[in-house]
Amino acid sequence: MGSDFVATETRREEIMRISTGLFLENGFAATSMSKVAAACKITKASLYHHFTGKDELFISCVTHGYAPALDDLRVLENDLALDPITRLRKAIRVLYEMTINSEVGRMSPLIAEVSRAFPNVARSFHSDYIGPQQEIIWRMIEDGVARDVFQSVDRRAFFHLLFGPIVTLSLSREMFTSFDDLEDHFPVEPLMNSHIDSLLQLIQRCE
Repeated sequence: MGSDFVATETRREEIMRISTGLFLENGFAATSMSKVAAACKITKASLYHHFTGKDELFISCVTHGYAPALDDLRVLENDLALDPITRLRKAIRVLYEMTINSEVGRMSPLIAEVSRAFPNVARSFHSDYIGPQQEIIWRMIEDGVARDVFQSVDRRAFFHLLFGPIVTLSLSREMFTSFDDLEDHFPVEPLMNSHIDSLLQLIQRCE
């Protein structure tokens, strides 16, 4: 029974990996379950055994793809040897890495598009990734406040300042991905470092 379970999980992960590539290449509307089944070299019946429909498949691709970032954030949260500034700096770098440099992170435009037609996509993405991610980050900030390193900030305003530039940069790089001088217009490293420094200046307690 145990070996069957492992095999099933392995096949699901393979389907999600292949599907993510298809969604990125063709978009949501043009990626049919038939195309997914053909690319995975399985029957449609086998595909529907794992996923009840394309919206569930899409949700699974997104939430599974973002899961490693949540794991990394949890590791940082529990690393009490890190000072609050270093921890938050590393956490924000995790968000940049996942949103901009990972394959699933490049699905941000698709998530926005698909969510309009399938509200369950937006709800699942928020409950499975955005919500837990924000809670982890907020606990890091609260720990910094408790240690007298950070000052209290408005939660909603802070999250807009944190996630807005990351999402905008991701969308911009996807929109202009064909530019030969993409890195000149939207360089990740210097923009990220400037963003992190600005956020830390905002919340650090003055000496």
